[in-house]
This record gives sequence, structure tokens and C-alpha cells, in this order.
Amino acid sequence: MKDPVLSSLLRINRQRIRALRNDVLTPNQYVGIMHLIVLYTGNHPGASQEEIVNFFALDKTSVARGARRLEEMNHLRRTQDPSNRRQYQLFLTPAGEKMREIIECAHNSFQQQLAGGISDEDWALLASLLQRLEKNICPDPPPEQP
Repeated sequence: MKDPVLSSLLRINRQRIRALRNDVLTPNQYVGIMHLIVLYTGNHPGASQEEIVNFFALDKTSVARGARRLEEMNHLRRTQDPSNRRQYQLFLTPAGEKMREIIECAHNSFQQQLAGGISDEDWALLASLLQRLEKNICPDPPPEQP
């Protein structure tokens, strides 16, 4: 890959995923995209599986399979959407909320390591530039984070 920006972003993300998988996901029997479902649902209680599919550009089958497995693990509660019986609203259980905190702690730790030696001003500039790149390529802006 000739573009150093894209190459760096991909390598950083790969290291993030490797660390998360080794330290948090595998020991807790999380596979595939289950952690993404937990993170999104924690920030958007009552979200539909379709919202997760669209936000992360995932396939419906993977999200449905992950949500079903999380429900079996008692980390997620799926309820039929009263306005659309073909969709489910997703809510974290207390066990799912605890896992979300563990995942976010691992993300924060990785971010601290990543940002080592970078000033707050440079980090803010990087965040701004990445948001502009995201806006160029992603169809919808991400919802506001609480």
C-alpha cells in the first residue's frame, strides 16, 4: 500500500483489534463483532440491529448472529419493536454493561498508549482531520456520543 496515511490507520486498527481480542474478547468468549454490538447498544439503548448494520457497514446475518449469541450469554436483551414486528430493540443487561465497561477501559488504555508523546493540540487536530475523512466516505454522520 503506497498511501502512508491509510496504511498507518489500518496498521493501528489491526493492533487495536489484536490487543482487544487477546486481552478482553477471547477470555470472555466474545467472537466476531459482538463487542461492536455491545458498544453501540451501550451508547444507544433500544437501537435496532439495522442501525448497527448501517453504522458499522456490517452484514445483517453477522449482527443477528452476534446479537443472538449475546442474548444467550445474558449480555443483551432483544425485544420486538412494537412499531415494526420484524425488528428488535437491543438493550444491555447488567452483565453486558459490565462487559461494555471492560471493553471501553481497554480502548482507553490503547488510546493512551497511542497518544503517548502527542500534545493535546495535535491530538485535537488529528481528530478533526479524521472526522473530515470519515465525513467524506461515510453516508451518515455518527450519532452524538453521550
